Amino acid sequence: MRKIGSSGSFLFTEGTDILEKSLDLRMDRHTLNVQNISLSQLPGYRAMGFDFESQLQAAIGNSDQLRMKTTDVRQMRSAGLDASGGLKADLFVKPTEIIGNDGNTVDEDAERAEMMENQILFNATVEYIKRQQSLLKYAMNSGR
Repeated sequence: MRKIGSSGSFLFTEGTDILEKSLDLRMDRHTLNVQNISLSQLPGYRAMGFDFESQLQAAIGNSDQLRMKTTDVRQMRSAGLDASGGLKADLFVKPTEIIGNDGNTVDEDAERAEMMENQILFNATVEYIKRQQSLLKYAMNSGR
């Protein structure tokens, strides 16, 4: 996967790069949810969370704002991006009010609900990218 904003195919926008990276991060979130569920019987295990939506929103930004062009990874980047221009995700221990007798904090129902929501958003992003590519193909073929 290319870094966001890296030189690549001129046919794809920075927005598409961000969406593609969000798919990778959604896969990472899915893996973490599966890990939490599989460790739900392990005494003392603390459920882990994975957040990148706020960074994604910041990276997409407001259409009224102009983005700065950068020529070096050490230059200031858009909000929500790390120094190399990629989306940055936060891994954290989920805060919880419910702790089992064994010290485990995994709520399997909440994990499954999060997985389903994540899957819906993943599928919607894939569909959006496919439609963008179809429109591009249509334009390249002079509307045929």
